[in-house]
Amino acid sequence: MKKVLILLAIALTANVMMAQKMDRTNAYNYNRNGQYEKAVEAIEKCVNHEGFLGMKPKDQAQAWLYRGMIYLNVQQDPQLSVKYPNALDLAYESLKNCIKADADYTSDNAQDIYQRIGAIAVKYFQAGVENFNSEVYPEAAVNFRKSYEISLSGTAPDTSALINAALAYQRASMYQDALTNYQDLKGLGYNKVDLYKNIAACYIGLNDDENALAAIQAGLDKFPGDQSMIIEKVNLYLKQGNGEAAIADLNQLHDLDPNNASILFILGTIYGDDTHAIFDSEKAIQYYNEALQVNPEFYDADYNLAALYVNLSNKKNAEANEITGFSKAEVERYNTLVKEGDDYLQAGLPHAERAFNAQPSPELGQVLKSIYVRLKMMNEAKELEQRLQEL
Repeated sequence: MKKVLILLAIALTANVMMAQKMDRTNAYNYNRNGQYEKAVEAIEKCVNHEGFLGMKPKDQAQAWLYRGMIYLNVQQDPQLSVKYPNALDLAYESLKNCIKADADYTSDNAQDIYQRIGAIAVKYFQAGVENFNSEVYPEAAVNFRKSYEISLSGTAPDTSALINAALAYQRASMYQDALTNYQDLKGLGYNKVDLYKNIAACYIGLNDDENALAAIQAGLDKFPGDQSMIIEKVNLYLKQGNGEAAIADLNQLHDLDPNNASILFILGTIYGDDTHAIFDSEKAIQYYNEALQVNPEFYDADYNLAALYVNLSNKKNAEANEITGFSKAEVERYNTLVKEGDDYLQAGLPHAERAFNAQPSPELGQVLKSIYVRLKMMNEAKELEQRLQEL
């Protein structure tokens, strides 16, 4: 009796194996005939059967390969891809299981397996591009990262997928995730100037200026004199309100690019800030004028020069108004200060006029009008008033 039971068990096991092989064969045939949904049903029935693990490793590996092929086709079908949104994930999972199941089968079928894995990586990359172009950055980052991770099973890691993953995380303001990907890039030996700039930008996004400056300095150590890295350093100093620390780097930038009006303008704004000890009106005027020599239409330089001259004039008038005596010396001092104030206004006048004519505004118009009045240019003040009423 015992012998009969054993024989029955063997028979049942054989029947199960035959059924699973039949499911696998049916799945293959359905897939070949373009009946992908039936192929899915058949292959899932095969791999999810409790007896699947009892199959030979080679047979298991073949089933996983078929499953990967089927889900790749499902993913490319416009209707089925909606019904099976994770088809690409399932395809990759299947091919990984195929490799894991049997080394000999993998070796014999390496081209079929790895070509499909490469195709999956490309599809994730393409999905990432579509997400990125649609500004859906978190999803773009995930797809690019998947593409990169899949590429690790091939001959060489895809650094372009990793770069795009980092950029997408950065665009999504997911700075810590972006830094992880940038650090992975460094680990692969990727060393380009943009890497250090982007790492610094992520630290700035995390309000970590110390590490941002360290990243910028590391970039400058690697690429000495790189203009874009110096600009990053200057921008960080300016963000911190530390214009004085930026001066040496700005002068270096000026040496590298002497006809860059923006560099000259920034130097002018730093020296023209009277709230800092470094304030030097003569240097500020010099740099603003040099910026205008490079770019005569530089509105901000004209505007700042006009404002600086007005402020200098106001200081002279305030100093004059502090004189309360009427001695000859005091009267002379008073007159001298008033004249110096008027001279500053006269110097600032053309800049105020150019700025107003370039970008008329009521606020700037009132400043210009006050200059006309103080210089006793009443006709000009009256004409300006009419223009201001039209704004």
